This record gives sequence, structure tokens and C-alpha cells, in this order.
Amino acid sequence: NNNNNNNNNNNNKAKSSFSMLLPPPNVTGTLHIGHALTCTLQDVLARYHRMKGADTLWIPGLDHAGIATQSVVERRLMRTRGQSRHDIGRERLVAEI
Repeated sequence: NNNNNNNNNNNNKAKSSFSMLLPPPNVTGTLHIGHALTCTLQDVLARYHRMKGADTLWIPGLDHAGIATQSVVERRLMRTRGQSRHDIGRERLVAEI
């Protein structure tokens, strides 16, 4: 009977959790060794926390630097040429960046 009380107390302990964002490739779509290293480190962290018993969540996120750069370039295109990224297409937008 004493064992049942101990098991119930252990089950009532709050389980830890761990989460992180996975940024996508930059606007050029070109992957490099930095992306591989980042993904590897994030994978190691996620697996470590999962093995320690934490509820682990690794979700796709936003590449804030790439989006910010693209936004600046798009504003400049509109201001200087009156064109949007849709007007010039992906290849020319990447060349602008």
C-alpha cells in the first residue's frame, strides 16, 4: 500500500518541457554548412531533452533575418522602380538581395 502512494506522488510531479524553433533556409534557398551545423545542434538538443524525459517540441519557425532583408529590398524596389517582387520574379529578386 505504501508503494501505491509513492507511485502516485511521482506521477503528480510536473513534467519538464523543452521547445525551440527551426528556421528555414534564407531567401536565396541556398543551404550551406552553417545550416547543417545549426540543424545538427538543434537535433542534439531536442534528443537530449527528450531522453531526459521532457516533453520536447521542435517546430519550424521564421528566418527573421532573411525576411527582414527581403522586406527592405522589396520596399526599395517599390520606391525606386515602382515594382513588386511579383513583377520581377524570384531570380531577379535574389539578384537584388
